[in-house]
Amino acid sequence: MAKKKETEAQKIVRTVNETGAQYLCQKDKLAIVTSAEPTRGMAPFNDMDYELWGLSVTYTYPDVTRLDILFEMHPAEYFERDANVIKRLRETDRPTYMLQQRDDIPMSMAYPMDMMTTIYRAYHTSSISYMLALAYHSYLVTGKPNHVEVYGAHMAAREEYNDQRACCEYWIGCMEAVGIDVVPPAGGVLLAATNGGLYGLEKYDPICWDMTQRGYALLNGIAHAENQIHDAEIQQAKNQGALYELEYWKLKHQRGEYNGSDNGVQEAEEEGAEETEGGAE
Repeated sequence: MAKKKETEAQKIVRTVNETGAQYLCQKDKLAIVTSAEPTRGMAPFNDMDYELWGLSVTYTYPDVTRLDILFEMHPAEYFERDANVIKRLRETDRPTYMLQQRDDIPMSMAYPMDMMTTIYRAYHTSSISYMLALAYHSYLVTGKPNHVEVYGAHMAAREEYNDQRACCEYWIGCMEAVGIDVVPPAGGVLLAATNGGLYGLEKYDPICWDMTQRGYALLNGIAHAENQIHDAEIQQAKNQGALYELEYWKLKHQRGEYNGSDNGVQEAEEEGAEETEGGAE
């Protein structure tokens, strides 16, 4: 039986894994595609002037008709819990950058982590930052890509906004500093001021100013209420302790063990101490 001809994708994986080289962008234009709608489906899938990199999960969406290189940058403990993910990774026909090359995932290639975090800042908070950094490195080495478009990465959710967005903007800044033209996703918050303008030059709106001040007042009110709750919890604990003590002496009195005098208190305390010592023997 004739040996099945090696595909271009298989050749890329074999070359990377056998030589330890990195696969770098081969075209002047690169589109990085992640999973958020609606811009995910706006990527230039049919324009062969673009090379397309994307998340491995992004390739599962029906509107994503082409990706050239996939990235699965989660540890094995993350994706091995899901049999469907393992099956997808094992069956993909796309070269897939991962944290390690795996024999059970034929199209896997090891992301050049040591090199990327030694030569450049070791700062990555999401899979897309690894893609941006590798595109930056690719340009420095080969001059390609000189134009990068990002799709499906809006960075509007709280986790993304607080952590991932800053990292992506750092790598985009590195790319722009060396002359790469970067186009962020339309409608997202990457490289976009939250007030929609330049600080000091944004349109002044007295209503928005009043609403902002009201927001500060509400936050202060919340903080004050939380302090009151804390103080109330402390008082509640004190009152509970006093109630337990009251019930204790009430029971003593009902048993005739306490007559209301100081001597009675002392005798009860000594009796309690003897019980404690006896229990410790």
